Amino acid sequence: MSSSTLTKRELREQRRAERQAAEAAEAAHNRRRRRLFQLGAAAGLALVAVVVAVAVSSSSGTPKTPAPAKSTLFAGIPEHNGVLGNPKAPVTVTEFLDLQCPICAESSKSTLPTLVNAYVRTGKVKLQAKTLHFIGADSSRAAQAAAGAQAQGKLWPFVEAFYAAQGQENSGYVTDGFLRSVATAAGADPAKVVAATSDAGMTKADAEANQLRVNSTPTFAVTKNGKTTVIGSGVLDAAALQKALR
Repeated sequence: MSSSTLTKRELREQRRAERQAAEAAEAAHNRRRRRLFQLGAAAGLALVAVVVAVAVSSSSGTPKTPAPAKSTLFAGIPEHNGVLGNPKAPVTVTEFLDLQCPICAESSKSTLPTLVNAYVRTGKVKLQAKTLHFIGADSSRAAQAAAGAQAQGKLWPFVEAFYAAQGQENSGYVTDGFLRSVATAAGADPAKVVAATSDAGMTKADAEANQLRVNSTPTFAVTKNGKTTVIGSGVLDAAALQKALR
């Protein structure tokens, strides 16, 4: 038998070796496929995690202040130097307010509509605002800007638009951009509102508040027959107004 001729035993051994090599190659191929699948799955999970993290971050970030809304409560009523209504009205109601005060914002929804519609529009009462700054730095900046709106005959619309967009107290939300949006909603010139930086209005309001011993906002005072009386603070109902304005 020549060296090139294989015996049956050698042929079996050769075939077994070839089969084992093929099986080993197939096993290695399968291991690579599983590994690639695992890597792909891990990458997919990582991507999902990133997307979820971004979504959670976006939804749980600092709440945005709502967009200012234009009020129609004062439509058609003249305003002069922060005083709303007929200048010859026999009674003056003064509201001492802080633009950051949430109770002031609530009062504007509950007390002012009755006061404006039943008394100011009918010429019985004129309404003025005194802007204080009890709460903090954002209150001071808001009061300065309010003076800029007052100079344009837009104080009361500015106050209402500010309330509609009130942010978290002293969070730094009273920025130039915020004030521009409030001024626009109030129908005032945004540039003039932002440029207003005088403290004169606050100083005068502080002096009047001290004279009347006003120590909270909102506080309402009534002036008639030359005498000024504080009638209450917080949200006043229609009955309390009617009693004070008789």
